[in-house]
Amino acid sequence: MEMTVDVAGVEPVYEQIVRQVRQGVLQGALRDGMPIPTIRQLAHDLDLNPNTVAKAYKILETDRVILTAGKKGTFINRDALAHIHTLNRQQAAYAMASLVGSLRERGLSETDIGAAFAAAVAKPEQQGEKDD
Repeated sequence: MEMTVDVAGVEPVYEQIVRQVRQGVLQGALRDGMPIPTIRQLAHDLDLNPNTVAKAYKILETDRVILTAGKKGTFINRDALAHIHTLNRQQAAYAMASLVGSLRERGLSETDIGAAFAAAVAKPEQQGEKDD
């Protein structure tokens, strides 16, 4: 899997690396036990400071997506896909709780919120078109 970064982009570079590794696992391009470049190698390949790559790898290791095995290298962790799915569900639950709280503060009822959620799930491709 080839990684690219946009150093001028809005998303921090280390987050771009984290996102691309997670996407690689989700898409099956990176599988359990597969080696990935060392911090030094990826920093060289992407012309980045090694500390930036180290920050991304630390997040991925904390999230149990990768495993660093010292001189043996860095690998996609066993069950990385399951760990990513768990993390995504947790993040979705947090985002939903925050959104529901915000909508309640605006005076919407549970019925209104439920209807808005159902409409968003039913037709996600039409979101934003009504605002144009």
